[in-house]
Amino acid sequence: MTATNLIPVAMLRRLSALMLAVALMAAASVMPQAAAADAGEMPQMVQLVQSPKNFPETVDAFRTEVANAGWSLLNENNMAGVLSARGYTIDPVIIFDVCSGRFSAQILEHDEARPVSAFMPCRVSIYQTSEGDVFIARMNTAAFAAMMDPMVAEVMIASDSEISQIIDAAIR
Repeated sequence: MTATNLIPVAMLRRLSALMLAVALMAAASVMPQAAAADAGEMPQMVQLVQSPKNFPETVDAFRTEVANAGWSLLNENNMAGVLSARGYTIDPVIIFDVCSGRFSAQILEHDEARPVSAFMPCRVSIYQTSEGDVFIARMNTAAFAAMMDPMVAEVMIASDSEISQIIDAAIR
């Protein structure tokens, strides 16, 4: 049985385009958002927001706002801790897996949309630079949504809107 028997060709093309975009971004250095927009290049794949709070305050506020919004915090990956246990010293980085059942179910209830589950749940990273600045990073959903089936894109954009609200509340 071939993949085209399991996944509609249009979805395969969109997923292929997305994977190519991700590979190209991985091969290139990540430019600041303003530079990418000014250069007229491919849309920035990562959205960054600087927090006025210190790292622990930002992390705590994010956890609180995820819960306040009715989202689930599925996992926290403390990358500095994991790497420290392996002999590396890096500045703090925590990657959060967050999920809203309302949005996830809208995608996962459709067999033809389930390949998108490879991008789920939503990932949000909070990290501190060597200068002490704290940033919240996430996928630029609008850049990816343009390559998706319209129904999936609509759900992704709605989900991203809520994530934006969560982040905005966390850094107030």
